[in-house]
Amino acid sequence: MARHRLINKKYYEEDFEDDDYDYGSPEDEIAMSPSIMNQYVLNRNSDNSYSRYQSSSNDHAEAHNTGVESSDGLLFSMDDVGGEETVSMARPPGLPEPKPKPSGASNQKQIGKPCNPNISNLKVAEIARSTSKSPSRKKNDGASNSRCSTPTQAATLTSNSSSHRLAQLSQITQQSTPKRERKVQEQTKDLINLVVVGHVDAGKSTLMGHFLVQHGNVEQRLVHKYKQDAGRAGKASFAFAWVLDETEEERSRGVTMDIARTSFDTETKRVHLLDAPGHKDFIPNMITGASQANSAILVVNATVGEFETGFANGGQTKEHAMLLRSLGVSQLIVAINQLDRAEWSRDRFEDVKHQLNSFLTKMAGFSNVKYIPLSGLSGENLVKRFEPSHPASTWYQGECLLELIDKLQPPKRSAEGSLRIVVNDVMKSMANTITISGKLESGEVENGDKVYIMPNADAAVVKSCTVESRSDGTATAGDDVLMTLTGTFEPDTHHAGDVVVRGGEDTLIPARRFRVRLMALDITIPIMKGTKAELYCHSLCEPCTIVKIVSSLNKTTGEVLKNKPRCLSRHMHGIVEIETDHDVAIEAYTNCKALGRIALRCKGETIAAGIVEKSTTVIKGN
Repeated sequence: MARHRLINKKYYEEDFEDDDYDYGSPEDEIAMSPSIMNQYVLNRNSDNSYSRYQSSSNDHAEAHNTGVESSDGLLFSMDDVGGEETVSMARPPGLPEPKPKPSGASNQKQIGKPCNPNISNLKVAEIARSTSKSPSRKKNDGASNSRCSTPTQAATLTSNSSSHRLAQLSQITQQSTPKRERKVQEQTKDLINLVVVGHVDAGKSTLMGHFLVQHGNVEQRLVHKYKQDAGRAGKASFAFAWVLDETEEERSRGVTMDIARTSFDTETKRVHLLDAPGHKDFIPNMITGASQANSAILVVNATVGEFETGFANGGQTKEHAMLLRSLGVSQLIVAINQLDRAEWSRDRFEDVKHQLNSFLTKMAGFSNVKYIPLSGLSGENLVKRFEPSHPASTWYQGECLLELIDKLQPPKRSAEGSLRIVVNDVMKSMANTITISGKLESGEVENGDKVYIMPNADAAVVKSCTVESRSDGTATAGDDVLMTLTGTFEPDTHHAGDVVVRGGEDTLIPARRFRVRLMALDITIPIMKGTKAELYCHSLCEPCTIVKIVSSLNKTTGEVLKNKPRCLSRHMHGIVEIETDHDVAIEAYTNCKALGRIALRCKGETIAAGIVEKSTTVIKGN
């Protein structure tokens, strides 16, 4: 309040007491000698340079003022010059006098079309190629320094990596691959690649870990160690899951993050087990495992509320089932897990079975589905059937999980087809040696074969070929193979998703644009031209774009409903053209089924699945 009282009592008249004081001129108070006066004080009556400029241009100023007033006068006006004086800059000697500017309509007639200045013999300094950082190219004889002297010269391209790969592909396709006698393999058990999928926390790792323990694939000392370590970490219920979850991060977080691999034998089958992650953040890893499988176990949690969460939109049960079918898995076992928490209720089992069966048969397209009640934690109905005294034995007398796995049918192998080895992982890469693990989808290979790695078309020779069940240096369709290739390889040019092929007319030609028969899934935003997505095929993940929607199709008959529709909405079928960012090793479904099935994902959700009909453009180079 004090400062307000001071402001109210301020007398503003004191601030203006000196306003009427006449300060006069500096000449009145500062003594200056005549020499200083002549040096610094302007004498307007003297004949200085300023007046000479004025007198030399009066004629031009008068002639200029007689015409239409120009804006140039405003540009050169000065504020310190009186109205009677006209100031103009003198034109240097040697320049012609400016012609008066025409006005009116005549001004528009005399304005000609703009023309480029006539410049001849223009030379541009060129950086010496020895000091340039760009790739050196040979000069054409007689070429000028300009960018393009003639249209013919502009159309002539020098050789680069793209043309080199085109020439390499041309040589690969023209090679003749003699057919050799197929070696008769020893009679062994049928091979089954089995992937385990399901919503997060459905109990997949615990189920299969306990299954392996009961089956005798895990030593008892390791089981005892896992139980002790899990108990000390406060995760006693995760002891069986640690059989497959081997990394510290997976054990600390309590979720599977990557594909866990193991194998076991049944009475008639050799089973390669792939335990896939269930969390939505690790769907790409799940797709990698599903692409290598021909059969699957879908694990669901029978607990009230848990099943509904995984089966609803946003859960992984539906998405995993759709991905399995789109990647070629046709045989499915549905393991209704943790039914002991529902007191082995038959009604709960039938309710879960009814909801799943409606979706799996009508939407996903499965026709061979088996359902089994079990408990992974307590180990019931895994390798032995229910005891007669068990509560579930009154309403379920079917096979246990081991018996259902043994009844799975192996897929038809294409051992006599073209060689196609999908690279799942590059384990070691050097300048002249590369070690890969992959799945042999069709054909056969042995030590010493000359092969090519697509899409880069790099030539290589098979140095060693290792299969788990054999040691004779050969592999046939369906085998998981570990190969060491020798050749000349650029660093970091080979990744998962590459395909090893053999030369000849039936070799794989990389491309980046494909025509696909697509099925839109349960989506909210329609698929339109320009939609960006991620394309998944075998072990490949590549960004892509929907560049054209050719037609929409009838779901059952496949007839064309409409040409060039605007979009494909939920559950619609259609023909589209997809373009990837880079050249990829994909081909038509009729040539190789594993290399012709695709899935599209966008913003963490699977939006469509389909099969490749043909490639519309061949390799152009990156």
